[in-house]
Amino acid sequence: MPGRLITSIAVDRPLRPAVAAQAASVVGTHVAALALPTVAVVALHASPVAAATLFALEYGAQALAAPLLGVVVDRVVDRRRLLMAASAGTAAVVLAVPVAALAGALSLPLLYAVAGLSGILGGLVTIGLQATVPQLVEPDRLVPANAALAGAQSAGQIAGPALAGWLVQTLGGALAMSANAAAQALAAVGFAALRPRPGGTPPVPEHPLRALRDGVAALRGRPELVRIAVTAAALNLGGSAIGGLYVLYAYRVLDLSPWVLGLTFAVNSVAAVAGVATARRVIARLGHPRVVPVFAPLAGAALMLIPLAAVTPSVLTLIVYETIFGYCATVWLIASVSLQQSVVPGPLLGRVLALSRALAVLAVPVGSLLAGVAAQLWGVLPTLICFAAVAFLGTVTVVSRRVTAPTS
Repeated sequence: MPGRLITSIAVDRPLRPAVAAQAASVVGTHVAALALPTVAVVALHASPVAAATLFALEYGAQALAAPLLGVVVDRVVDRRRLLMAASAGTAAVVLAVPVAALAGALSLPLLYAVAGLSGILGGLVTIGLQATVPQLVEPDRLVPANAALAGAQSAGQIAGPALAGWLVQTLGGALAMSANAAAQALAAVGFAALRPRPGGTPPVPEHPLRALRDGVAALRGRPELVRIAVTAAALNLGGSAIGGLYVLYAYRVLDLSPWVLGLTFAVNSVAAVAGVATARRVIARLGHPRVVPVFAPLAGAALMLIPLAAVTPSVLTLIVYETIFGYCATVWLIASVSLQQSVVPGPLLGRVLALSRALAVLAVPVGSLLAGVAAQLWGVLPTLICFAAVAFLGTVTVVSRRVTAPTS
C-alpha cells in the first residue's frame, strides 16, 4: 500500500527522484536506529548512560548545527550536489562501523562520532530537501509535493524497523550498519537525478553570523512561522518525553502484551498513511489558516489519552490516541512545511527552516532526559500527564492568532 500511495501522490515527475531518495534514506536511518545502540550494548557492553549518550548526540549535534546548516543551504547555488554530497557523506560515516568491526577496532568514541556526524548530515539533507522542493514544483503543487515526501517517510517508517530487526538478528549490529550505508548511497543516486529550477539571484557570500542574523530576522518577521516552530518544539518535547516511557508504561502499568502494543504502533502507521493520502484535499477544503491552528492542538490533546488509558479501557483508548495523533500530526506537518515554503523568500528559506528545525530537534533529547528524571521523582503516570499537558499548551500557541494563507 505505501508504494502505491507514494506513486499516486508524486504526480510531478521532477519530484519522483526526491521521493525515492527520501524513502531509501528513512529506511537506512531506521536500520541505524536499532543497529548502533545494539553494537554499543551487546558488543561494547555500554552502560545505560553511554547508550543514552548515542541518542542524545545524534539529535543534539543536529540541533546545534542546524542554524549553520541553513546558512550553507542558502549559500549553495546547486542544492542537488549538496544533497548528493550529504547523503554520500552519511554513507561513508556509517560504513566506518562495519569496517571497524571487521578490523577489531570498535569503540564507544567511534560510535559517538558516527552518531553525531550522521545526525548533522541527516539534518543537512532534511533542510536542503525542504528548501529545494519549491525549485522542483510550482507553488500550487507544494502541498501534494510535501504529501508525497511524507508518504515516502511513512513507507520507510513501516519497512525500516522490520528490515532493521531482521538485519541485526542475522548479521549483528555492526554489519547491519552496512545496509544503512547502502541506503544512503541509493539516496545520493536519487538526488543526482533531480533537476531543480534556478533559485533566482545566486546567493551573495557574506559572513556566516550576518547570514544567520538575517535568517533570525526573517523568522521573527513572520509571527505565524515563530508559532509553528514553538508548536513543533512542544510536540517533540512532550512526544519524546512520553515516547521514552511509553513501552515501560504499557507493560508495567497497563499490563499489555507485546503483540497488543505492536498493534497500537501499527494503527499509528495506518493513520499517518491516511493523513498523507488525504492531506491535499483537507488543506484545499479548509485552507492553511484553519489546518495549521487546529490540527496541531488536536495532536497535542491526543497525548492526554495516554495517561487516561490507566483508568479507561486501555487498548481502545490507545488505539484512539494513535489514530488521532498519527493523522493530525501528519496533516499538520505537511501544511506547516508548505506554508513555510510559500511565504519565505527562496534565498532565506534554508535558514528559516533550519532555525525552526533546531528548536524542534533539540526538544527530543531534552524531553527524553527530563522525563527520565521526572519519572524517578514523581512516578510514570504523573510524568505522562505533565508532559502531555506541556505538549498541548505549546500547540495552543498557534490557535490564539490568525495564520496567513499562502499566495500562489
